[in-house]
Amino acid sequence: MRVNIYAEEMTDRIEIIGKEIDGHRFTGLRFYLELPVTTNARAVAEKNALPVNEQGPFIHRPGDDDSAAVTFWGKRDLRDMLRKALAELDAHYAQREDFYSRLRGRTEKLLADEGSTSGEERR
Repeated sequence: MRVNIYAEEMTDRIEIIGKEIDGHRFTGLRFYLELPVTTNARAVAEKNALPVNEQGPFIHRPGDDDSAAVTFWGKRDLRDMLRKALAELDAHYAQREDFYSRLRGRTEKLLADEGSTSGEERR
């Protein structure tokens, strides 16, 4: 199964939960989600107002939070899996930063070369 969670749905709301089954203790890391919606109430009330994007928890009534969430369960230490995921992300972003750094260097060199060439053409 593949689950897609988009950045605009993610929140900083997380919860560590646990349960015991047949004498085995399981730990879960729950990430709460909030689906963004575009409202136009203000745009209808005030002419020329733009629609607004909003998001928040899905509360039926006080104490009844039905917000969407994704929970990752670990049979052992869940931190090992999370450390591996963070290491993969670190490597990915380091590679991207290296690529963009090299690209900036090439662009600066091209601009510098172009500047010296155009200076020669003016003489």
